[in-house]
Amino acid sequence: MPTPRRATFDPTRRRLLLAGAGSIALAACGGGGDGGTASPASTTTTSVGPQRLSLLRVFALEQPAGVALRLPLAFADADGVPTAEVPDEITVRAVSPRGTSLDPVTVARRGTGIPSPYFPFTQTLGEAGTWELVIAVGSAETSTELTVRAPEELAAVPNPGDPLPSIPTPTVGDALGIEPLCTATPPCPLHETSLDQALTSGRPIVLLVSTPAFCQTAICGPVLDLLVERQTSLGDRATLIHTEVYTDDRAEETTPTVNALGLRYEPSLFLADADGTVRARLDYTFDATELDESLDALLA
Repeated sequence: MPTPRRATFDPTRRRLLLAGAGSIALAACGGGGDGGTASPASTTTTSVGPQRLSLLRVFALEQPAGVALRLPLAFADADGVPTAEVPDEITVRAVSPRGTSLDPVTVARRGTGIPSPYFPFTQTLGEAGTWELVIAVGSAETSTELTVRAPEELAAVPNPGDPLPSIPTPTVGDALGIEPLCTATPPCPLHETSLDQALTSGRPIVLLVSTPAFCQTAICGPVLDLLVERQTSLGDRATLIHTEVYTDDRAEETTPTVNALGLRYEPSLFLADADGTVRARLDYTFDATELDESLDALLA
């Protein structure tokens, strides 16, 4: 196992990107809700196991219509700390702005190789407006909302089918003024090739945008470790690139790479064909099994 990469900078100095992740409470109160709410989404409090849990929306609250969405959900304890004491599966039902329900989807827990498990709900929401996600954990049920907009109304983050921008990214040979080049401890080895160079290599591209030292969800380091662990086995079948979020250790200004990708959150993993066409994107969190499945699909 690689040495864990720990933040070396004072986390109180960081300037956070907009996460869009909120929480809603599922309270162990002996059955029946108390009508509690959590901004910006409404919810119902109910009994889920012997302890109070909060359901975390680990995704941006505005999503594009007509695109296959990956909307991770997770749980926190009563203090708001992500917890591993979660069920093996949940069921999620999407309700349209008109009140019609899509078929419920059972989502299995993921969490191999990372500290906090999650549930990667996937769905295509074709209608613009406010959608409700109704989440069932056993006999308990709660809900949260998200806004679906026309893709052109949202920041132009490359979706599957879109091209990656042909831009230089910082490397050990040319840091492009980014200091530090990598906030992992020790620095990771995925800074050898610039994205624009990778797009001419004839190999698939795996691009991770993350900041281990300043990550607001403490997942940027663990997911970077997962990618580094796969570097040797992938060999020359793909070009792996890690790029930081901020220009320096003040964590105040985002890098040109982040701006070009339209990102307002971290981490984000882009998996693209040799011509730069994005095949998949894993935002906010992913584990070893979801990463391996995505890499297998990319390299098939």
